[in-house]
Amino acid sequence: MNNIKILIKAYGCIGDDYEGKEIIKEKLIEKDSTQVDLTENDLKQVLKYLINAVKEIKTLYPDQQTKVIFHHDNRVESLKFEITYATKDQGINVLEEKAFFDLVALHPKLSDLILAYCDITDDGEEGTRIIIDSEYGDAPPAGTYAMLALVEQNKKWIHHYIKFLRTNNLDHEVEQMWHIRAIVEKYDWCTETTRLAIARNVSCCGQGGSEQFNQLLANGLSDYLNQDVNKLQFLKDIKQEFIDYESTSRGISLLKGNKDYYIKYRTPKVNAFAQVLSEQELIWLTEEVTSRWDIFHKLVE
Repeated sequence: MNNIKILIKAYGCIGDDYEGKEIIKEKLIEKDSTQVDLTENDLKQVLKYLINAVKEIKTLYPDQQTKVIFHHDNRVESLKFEITYATKDQGINVLEEKAFFDLVALHPKLSDLILAYCDITDDGEEGTRIIIDSEYGDAPPAGTYAMLALVEQNKKWIHHYIKFLRTNNLDHEVEQMWHIRAIVEKYDWCTETTRLAIARNVSCCGQGGSEQFNQLLANGLSDYLNQDVNKLQFLKDIKQEFIDYESTSRGISLLKGNKDYYIKYRTPKVNAFAQVLSEQELIWLTEEVTSRWDIFHKLVE
């Protein structure tokens, strides 16, 4: 019988301190014997198992800290999986996250499962995204290559990639800047990539976002915005980015806080677009963004 072997290694903290613990899970799944390569059904079964396994692993790292104020459900830090199966010549194929999801993304019916994997690998130790375990040092967050595989297939997934980036710790970037650059190079400037550039300057900024936004302007975005229709859409999308940011934990926190602090924090983010917006456009955008605080508090009264 030809089987698919799934190996998952997870690492995290246990107890009230930073004592580490590794967990290893293994599973054999019967492979479709009619095909040498992994079929859509094979990939579906593997992905379903990965999602359920990560969900279970999280329960094995409960947050039991007593010396911290803000708690999370689990303390999983890193994760790595390998998918192993026999080749036609009786060799062995071993797939890790990138190679595996490059295959999965070729099957549109599995897109929802890819998104589910990206969701389940969020919110690990201290509420941050679980990191891919790598022997070579720093690695990107788990789910990175899953989301990028979707984006590679169609630019419509850039919207989901932006939502994914918002869950990354962008004050400690690994490969995100290069991934963003590659997406823009693949699809050139269009509504989807300009939305990505805008997000990079607001909700996905981190330490390097402003610098990369300036690079994107120099690499064609400024020319793209010279057309009135593109500029108008760009301005609307900036406003929408600030609205979308309200769905994040940081955005909600700002809305619930003091109005003066909200304006103080929001105004510099608006002004970050000063080099591509006119004074009149900046005034309009500032008024639209700062009014969101009043709108929110009227709704919750």
